[in-house]
Amino acid sequence: MPGDAVSLRPLDRTDFPLVSTWLARPHVARWWGTPRDLAGVEAEYGPCVDGADPTRLFLGLAGAHPLGFVQAYRLADNLDYARAVDVAEGAGIDLLIGDEDRCGHGWGPRLIAAALEVVWNLYPEVQRAMAGPSVDNTRSVRAFEKAGFQRARRVRVPGEDDDELILVCPRPTAG
Repeated sequence: MPGDAVSLRPLDRTDFPLVSTWLARPHVARWWGTPRDLAGVEAEYGPCVDGADPTRLFLGLAGAHPLGFVQAYRLADNLDYARAVDVAEGAGIDLLIGDEDRCGHGWGPRLIAAALEVVWNLYPEVQRAMAGPSVDNTRSVRAFEKAGFQRARRVRVPGEDDDELILVCPRPTAG
């Protein structure tokens, strides 16, 4: 499977049981907070699937096999968070890899690269992508750096348990 292409497809409700399972796994729950049962996943992500919330959700695939979960959003649509992270003209990317045995094998940077392509296509006005993993989530930080993100600063986001390390990737220029 390491040679499998990584792709994204829009998340739908049939994926909610898988997302719920992933969110309950210790390597994910440590960074994504309290695991959500199926009702919790519906409450959190149903509005996104329905289009009532502008955050876009995707299932990451390695070939045909589920790999992870990605959310992408314009920072301008999340003003409180945008103020906290202070990344102008940006879009955020959050992701997880569902199976711990796939962590540390290069899947993260490949999933991030696929997410970047989606962000550039979804949001032509956005000039940079950003991620804000916990400062203690060294695996996530390394994956974003391998995918071309640069460290910007450490911030405290209201309501979060840990400080976030803001990582930024500029939109590629034509040339």
